[in-house]
Amino acid sequence: MNDIAVRATVEEVIDAMWATDPMEHLFVRNGWPGASCENVSIAVAATLEDRGLGQWTFVQASRPGELNGHAWLESYAQDGTVIFSIDATLHQFDGYSYPFVGEGVTPAAAEFTNVNYRGSIWEWPWLGGDHQIFRRLICAVREQLA
Repeated sequence: MNDIAVRATVEEVIDAMWATDPMEHLFVRNGWPGASCENVSIAVAATLEDRGLGQWTFVQASRPGELNGHAWLESYAQDGTVIFSIDATLHQFDGYSYPFVGEGVTPAAAEFTNVNYRGSIWEWPWLGGDHQIFRRLICAVREQLA
């Protein structure tokens, strides 16, 4: 894995998201990075695939007893061990000042232990059709990066 290219892609996707039309409401701008974890993760995963940087696993999980959750991306070794995680909005939580883009498991995984979905972004039930927010964000980011 080219971790330098992965890190650069994460930054470029976030910049591209901010360059989209605010009137489209493709992610939560007010209170960033709060409430944007799924949007960022989906856009980053699609862009990594576009760039030949692998198919990443989208993880959406919640804290025990809570409905709200958090989302991030993981890459695995052949034995199933998480070798790299992208948690571009980790810093929305107390105790974290920066996104997590690095080796191993995101620190959020220790807190968000009820995994609601783990798999391809394209098979995530909430991705929706072409006119739904997540797919519209992927298209808008692709346009910004073109």
